[in-house]
Amino acid sequence: MVALSPDIAAQDAPAAALACGGCHGSAPDSAIPRLGGQPSADMVSAMEAFRSGAREATVMGRIAKGFSDAEIRAIADWYAREGAK
Repeated sequence: MVALSPDIAAQDAPAAALACGGCHGSAPDSAIPRLGGQPSADMVSAMEAFRSGAREATVMGRIAKGFSDAEIRAIADWYAREGAK
């Protein structure tokens, strides 16, 4: 089971969103940013930049290439909405 931030409920999550919580969890001292509550548009822009190679990354470039535009939007919208609760 992937550990999610306490304010993120797994119900109604897009399938791929739960995998994100493995790295983007709730640890306050982590160098990897939390996703919950982040603006959806910012997450979409970041994923598009990772996918195109415009933003350098060690892992996220490869991960982002596996998602369609619709999947990226669904994941970003879910994290933005669920993290705000």
